[in-house]
Amino acid sequence: MDTRVKPVKVVFVDLDNTLYDWLGFFGPAFRGLCTRLSELSGQPMKQLYEEFKCVFAKHGSVEYSFALQELPSLRNLHPSWRSVDLVNHYFEAIQVYQSRRRRYLRVYHDVSKTVQELQSFGLIVVAISDSHRFQVLNRLRQLHLLELLDGVCCIEDHVGPSEDELDSIRKFEPSRYQLSSKREFLLPHGLRKPSPGVLHWLLQQLQLNHEEALYVGDSLIKDIAMAREAGIYDCWAAYGNIYSPLDMSTLVQVTHWPAKTVEKVLNAKPDELGIQPSCVIHSFMEVLAVAMKTPLERRRYKFEQPHFSQDFDFELSPEGVTDGGNNYGAQN
Repeated sequence: MDTRVKPVKVVFVDLDNTLYDWLGFFGPAFRGLCTRLSELSGQPMKQLYEEFKCVFAKHGSVEYSFALQELPSLRNLHPSWRSVDLVNHYFEAIQVYQSRRRRYLRVYHDVSKTVQELQSFGLIVVAISDSHRFQVLNRLRQLHLLELLDGVCCIEDHVGPSEDELDSIRKFEPSRYQLSSKREFLLPHGLRKPSPGVLHWLLQQLQLNHEEALYVGDSLIKDIAMAREAGIYDCWAAYGNIYSPLDMSTLVQVTHWPAKTVEKVLNAKPDELGIQPSCVIHSFMEVLAVAMKTPLERRRYKFEQPHFSQDFDFELSPEGVTDGGNNYGAQN
């Protein structure tokens, strides 16, 4: 038997900017948080951005849930306050963030339907993220994808406050924070995208070969290059690279990414990066057609002309479009 013609058995999908527009959420939500926080505290917006940037760098993520409690300016204003006191006093700012998250948290057009159709053909769909477990599962729950996806791969949660402190900060019943997916894969320490080891490790867990996998992602650097190096057929979600300049500017001001990485993200074009995807899609629903091809057919599979679906549920504006994420002070 020719092992090269094995059909696809698993579709690996990136989350942020592949199933939903993470940047379109983060930009307006974070700006709203800082605007209200500045009004309540009297601290300049520029200073708050700089302090958030330092906290995010310390924890290696712009999704660190307890960043507000670590801002030096707030600590200096209220030196004797506990973390819970800071959260309660500035909770209006956190609510602005949460409100904007609810407003913009939506999947791209036909994501849920396409996942269900893939599953109807016997394929399993596993989401991969290098974000922390709570944030990933929380977003997927709000998107109604948590119970739909066959598995979720992410990293362990941040080391945060004690359980007693968490209980004092959280505003909902404990059951709201007890999240789980059908099958979870927590990446081993030090194994992160874009290492091809992520995909090798996942295939080992699933007892599948690389010829039986398809990988879909928006990032040429973190997704496409990783899949190609791992020997997995790659599919570039080009629609994930459409973003509001204002939202990107917001991220650049507070991200812990090195300057060279930011530059590459801002110039994420195949010719400029020297990363040529095997297949390009312009809406998530096109994944179904790619997955139904045999590996030999997929090698020849290309869309004739770049296009965007007329039904694509996407709207560019300075306020972004969709997504969900963090709370910066109180998980919910």
